[in-house]
Amino acid sequence: MQTFVAQTDSRSRLVLPGHPDQLYIVQPHEDGSILLMPGRVVSDAQLEYDNSPELQNLLARAQASPTVRRTRRSASAA
Repeated sequence: MQTFVAQTDSRSRLVLPGHPDQLYIVQPHEDGSILLMPGRVVSDAQLEYDNSPELQNLLARAQASPTVRRTRRSASAA
C-alpha cells in the first residue's frame, strides 16, 4: 500500500487516487486521525437473509420447488 498526501478542497472533498466511485465508512478519532473503511449499503431484508441459515434453507427449498417455477411469456406474446 502506498502512502500519499491528500488535501481537501474548499468544500471539504478529498480525492483518493485509484478508488473511483467507492463508498467508505468514516471514523474520526479524538487525535484528529480519520479511518476510512470500505463499506456497502445492505437492505434490512438482505441482512436478515445473510444472518439466517434457516431463511437461506427455506428460500433455497422454495426456489427448487417445481410449484414455484413458471414459464414467463414475453411482452410481445401478450
